[in-house]
Amino acid sequence: MSDGRIADISRWVERARPDPAAYAERQATEIVLTTIGALSDYGSRIFLKGGMLMAVVYGSLRGTADIDFSTDLEPVPGLREKLRGDLDRLLPRIAARLGYPDLVLTVQSIKEKPRPFGGANVSFPALKITVAYARRGDRSEWRIEAGQSPRVVSLDISFNESINATELVRLDDRGSTLFAYALTDLIAEKFRALLQQTERDQPRYRRQDVYDIAYLVTHFPLDDREMHSILQSFRLKCRARGITPGVHSINDPLVVARARAEWGTLAAELPKLPDFDACFKKVEALYRALPW
Repeated sequence: MSDGRIADISRWVERARPDPAAYAERQATEIVLTTIGALSDYGSRIFLKGGMLMAVVYGSLRGTADIDFSTDLEPVPGLREKLRGDLDRLLPRIAARLGYPDLVLTVQSIKEKPRPFGGANVSFPALKITVAYARRGDRSEWRIEAGQSPRVVSLDISFNESINATELVRLDDRGSTLFAYALTDLIAEKFRALLQQTERDQPRYRRQDVYDIAYLVTHFPLDDREMHSILQSFRLKCRARGITPGVHSINDPLVVARARAEWGTLAAELPKLPDFDACFKKVEALYRALPW
């Protein structure tokens, strides 16, 4: 684990102030992230990754609402119930501590996917969680009590992933912390996801990973140690998924075509849509520059 990284989550929240709905969602997200980090028994074993990590820690403007985590916890029966109880106990305390006493939050659903934990032939199980939120006294508060709130923060906690480099993220100056993928693991996972697009039985279209890698390499220059760490982590992540990467794998025509296929949809998530070819050129340059 690295020494840590400082984030300013309040700045990310405040950027949404002009839109009341988005502002409330980001406040709820801040509470949820802080609560995950505050879980005393296992908060240090649940690691933020993906688009939310990009936004909160690295300042990406790409819009994302879902929160993705990986964990090194075992997917054992009973974990779902324990996590639900711990979250429901902590959420109101964290909301009050962060200065949001008017927000009501509770776990609306928590499901084991693709089937109940303990079942056979499940390689990469996950917990799918929704946390409902509403302003205290708002007309929508009763829908939380009925378990029918349309306003939710969605979390996905993945098990059995290859986790190689993590770091402690300081979310604010009040002592709120959260564990997350280190920059090198974040990039390695995105490279792996791009190569995994070529699976025939379950096609994937990972246009966001091209944007994210291009953004990261532009704003966060990498040194030799980090380049070695990316390659090491990338190989381990690929091995776990049955992928054999090579120096030219990123140029597989199917990888490029599927990453390009839905590029235009990013326009809804960004102030301005960048050119795909320019972004992919940065991705390719970083990939080829790894110390193969």
